[in-house]
Amino acid sequence: MTDIKFNRLLHRINRISAWALFVLMIAYIVTGYAWSERIIMSPREAIYWHTNLDLYLVFFFLVHVLISARFALRRHGVKHRLVSSALLIPLWYLLAAETTAW
Repeated sequence: MTDIKFNRLLHRINRISAWALFVLMIAYIVTGYAWSERIIMSPREAIYWHTNLDLYLVFFFLVHVLISARFALRRHGVKHRLVSSALLIPLWYLLAAETTAW
């Protein structure tokens, strides 16, 4: 795959993950409100959805942030794909380790 096609694919994945984050955050806010105010849905159902959305939020957040960071690094002069990927691996590890601590 050429570099242009790969960047186009990453840009599309970044957009999809941003929209997924948007939808999931709205659902997260609604279930949190339903959990605290006991409206819209039952508290048990709200607790279930609110606590299970965490993993999806973290996944799409990591995908979105890491792809955006790669594009930002390229914009600031880090052109080599291996270098930009090598700089993002420690960030990925730190974020993944933080999410497993929950």
